[in-house]
Amino acid sequence: MTQNYPVQVELTEGKDLLLAGVRPVETETVSLENGFGRILAEDIRARENIPPFDRSPLDGYALRARDIALASREAPVTLTVTEEVPAGAVAGAPVGAMEAVRIMTGAPVPAGADAVVKYEDTCFTEHRVTLFTPAASGSNIVRAGEDVRAGDIVMEAGDVLNPARIGVLAGLGYPRVLVYRRPLVRIISTGDELVDIARDLAPGKIRNSSAYMIQAFLQSWGMDARIHPIVGDDKDQIRKALETCMEDADCVLTTGGVSVGDFDFVLPAMEAAGAAILFWKARMKPGMATIGARKGKTLLVGLSGNPSAAVAALFVLCLPALRRLCGRRDWELPVIQAVLAEAYDKPSPGGRVLPGRLEIRDGTPFFITQKHQANGMISPWSRCNLVGMVPKGTGPLEKGSRIEAYFLTSAGF
Repeated sequence: MTQNYPVQVELTEGKDLLLAGVRPVETETVSLENGFGRILAEDIRARENIPPFDRSPLDGYALRARDIALASREAPVTLTVTEEVPAGAVAGAPVGAMEAVRIMTGAPVPAGADAVVKYEDTCFTEHRVTLFTPAASGSNIVRAGEDVRAGDIVMEAGDVLNPARIGVLAGLGYPRVLVYRRPLVRIISTGDELVDIARDLAPGKIRNSSAYMIQAFLQSWGMDARIHPIVGDDKDQIRKALETCMEDADCVLTTGGVSVGDFDFVLPAMEAAGAAILFWKARMKPGMATIGARKGKTLLVGLSGNPSAAVAALFVLCLPALRRLCGRRDWELPVIQAVLAEAYDKPSPGGRVLPGRLEIRDGTPFFITQKHQANGMISPWSRCNLVGMVPKGTGPLEKGSRIEAYFLTSAGF
């Protein structure tokens, strides 16, 4: 088959090629109690104020500020306490001249009152309260709509439902929300050397660890990730597995068989399955041997069989497209400038991807390099929350050098 796709693309070009045909998946409605981590598929407009009324943030007395404007230790002012209002109740009458209402935290401020004075600043009996200092009008009153105002758009389609947003939706009376469904991603591991994780190892065999690591990353990013049975180094078997997975998957990820060896069959198998190849190989290390392809609405990505290389490409090349598939607005990972805590002595003629860890020292973000890194290693990614990007053409980097790094927020959010 004639090659009609680019080879050795730059990272930006590879990301753009994967992103170009990706659209968010369909929507569904879920209960709010099952909404955590889901992606909103509609704007949320506040139908009411939060709080819905002027309320007291403390236990004290609601009164008219002008009645105690001249209060002092030498000339205290005593008001008549007309009633007590606990949270969940309302006052029976407005506050009048030289009157006060005993009020509890969260209770509505009675009509007529324009200030609340806390208990500790008063001297009181059952029917009288004495005040020794003035209070400004509006003091200790949480106004209606101070948190959320009716009519405002408080969330937008593409926002991730984190705990605080769940709380806002609950406060606004949204028992159900419209979200994007979880994209289905199927993972195909290829290679005659692979065995299932539950099996004993025979000589020359390794367990299929990459699939489970990739599955866990995808699940943390809000996707429904499922592992297909291992496929051997056979073009027809790989093609059949691809065709089976493409029947219902939004994305198919493969590991292994993406280089130029005699047993690397993923690229021709993708072509045989009718996929259009977007690119083969990207200018990055590790992760160079990556394939991007598409068939219809299904995105296909062939990752390296080396675990670290596979994860590097998954983060740097694939994650933006996967986040867009989920419906997120912020599909690009945040980038920070970080200071190398230790020297990095390897040259990077083609650029390099480094798993690392963020550490804040005196307000400065430092990049802590994971030790003993190699393409076949999983452990450097186990504590990783920064992915450092060393530019191509870079020589050894001294301690204190600055590099750009993708910041991996908690659970991919």
